[in-house]
Amino acid sequence: MLAGCALLLLAAHEVYATVLHARGRAGPVADLLARAVWRLARRKARDLPRERRHRTLNNVGPLLLPLLLGSLVGAFILGFALVYLPWMPEGFSLDPGAEATPRWLQALYFSGVTITTLGYGDIVPRADAVRLVALLEATAGFIAIPLSVSYFLTVAGALERRRATARALFVEAGRGADAVANLLVHHHRDGAFVGLDDLLTRTAASLQELLESQVEHPVTLYFHPLDVHDGLPRLLFLSLEAGAVLRALPDASRYREACDHPALASLEETARGAVTEISAALRLRPAAPDEAAATRLAPRIARTRRRLAEAGIVLAADADAADRLYLAHRARWEGELRRLAHALGYDWEEITGDADAGAADEADHARNPG
Repeated sequence: MLAGCALLLLAAHEVYATVLHARGRAGPVADLLARAVWRLARRKARDLPRERRHRTLNNVGPLLLPLLLGSLVGAFILGFALVYLPWMPEGFSLDPGAEATPRWLQALYFSGVTITTLGYGDIVPRADAVRLVALLEATAGFIAIPLSVSYFLTVAGALERRRATARALFVEAGRGADAVANLLVHHHRDGAFVGLDDLLTRTAASLQELLESQVEHPVTLYFHPLDVHDGLPRLLFLSLEAGAVLRALPDASRYREACDHPALASLEETARGAVTEISAALRLRPAAPDEAAATRLAPRIARTRRRLAEAGIVLAADADAADRLYLAHRARWEGELRRLAHALGYDWEEITGDADAGAADEADHARNPG
């Protein structure tokens, strides 16, 4: 009976921590279950080709939700069954067909039909204490199951908002490794950036909402979209890369309003905060400094500079100083975001295309031909 009471307390805490109490971590059972399933799936998918890897990881999130519901309901059923077991069968009236069933199965069966409020009537409590426990179990089932269903609906809404935010930025930026440069070119008209501040403001607000959803529902981290550009790492990269490029490469004196706009600072702060919060939720270790960043990122800087110049965007006169400034901005978040992307099942090059533009182009066109 004591074991049953302990299990019921754990299940009640799980419902409170995972469903009712918004914080960066779920309850112990949900947290352990999500991590174990994700690590197993990521290990299985690690050596698969890109598309098969994403398809494998895409199945994890939808699998976790019914597993979570099953573990919660199962914990309640088993906990109450252990409470009933000392009274079984003397404290119950049993139909003749149920008398030959083992005591543990009788207790488990009665607990299951009670928490789901089915009440077949083949096993009926006689002792007053057992009747009160059965009433408590029915009440717990009446509360816990609808709460779990509503939680799933809330998670679905959070995922829909994340996908909408990623898609909105994807439409603006386009595909491939040069998405940020294309985004700036798209908003450059007659020697000025037009509508860019509105986009940055909207994206920052959407990112803040996504961060709040992730804090409240950590399971959303394990929903892995098939399309790389719908994934959280790609969304965070585009947001932070836009800040690094705008701060460093265009002529700041000519585009002061765009390069030093409060909306840009808000987007950078929000995106960096999201990377830090999510990394903490996943318990990722701090990243080591990249001493070879200047060499590794040289192709990225050259491509971006060339794309901006071709569109008539005036670049900073001191190219070396601009490059150093860009690298300094990248150093603030790149290592942490790289670890986060890897933890969520993405290759860094398919997210960024820094040294291999073809990897990002291939990832973005894999399921989006044309």
